[in-house]
Amino acid sequence: MVIFEDDRLVVKNPVKLLFGRTTEIGYEDIEKIEFIDGGDVFFYLKNGKVRKIADPGIVMFYTEFGDMLKAYRIPYTVISDEVGDASIETVREKAAACREIVLAYLNRSVKEKLGPEYEFEVRIAERLIGTTLEFRLLKNGFLDEDSNQEVNSDGEPIVDELDVAYLHSWEPVYERAGYLILREATDRKICEDYLESDVLPFIYRNLK
Repeated sequence: MVIFEDDRLVVKNPVKLLFGRTTEIGYEDIEKIEFIDGGDVFFYLKNGKVRKIADPGIVMFYTEFGDMLKAYRIPYTVISDEVGDASIETVREKAAACREIVLAYLNRSVKEKLGPEYEFEVRIAERLIGTTLEFRLLKNGFLDEDSNQEVNSDGEPIVDELDVAYLHSWEPVYERAGYLILREATDRKICEDYLESDVLPFIYRNLK
């Protein structure tokens, strides 16, 4: 469990919740953060100590993480074999192009199988930690509650979402972000395969 408080990050180990053991890191104490892709997050503190958190979700799923980086001017780097140096302008271009592919594919399918009253709405959600496409199914112009059973980072109902890019580096001095653009956002076949296997089956199961 991760909680972003006003002045500190609190991480509670689910296994140790009964014993009340937590890790607390003050935002002002952080010198830099490194994330070993697919593994641990390392917080390098100004007093020379290093705190390791074995929860990659901290840097990938919480918009508060990006807010913290920006507000407290904390450098951030992902350590991986992949190069993530795409600018936010490039991410926006890829997101817009991917959105058109997603809209066309999803709407063609649902209108054929469910009827013309159904339509997908696809929004681009841009946050410092990354950019996603959020899918919502509408029926006669209104949100279909039976289908939109997931929630986005803001707690709003969605069917699902597709990651376009995630934050790979943050340089607070220049307020420069570098992003890794995911293959789903650049390869039409991979994108459509994801929609066909992960998004549409869920819709059709719930609307039988």
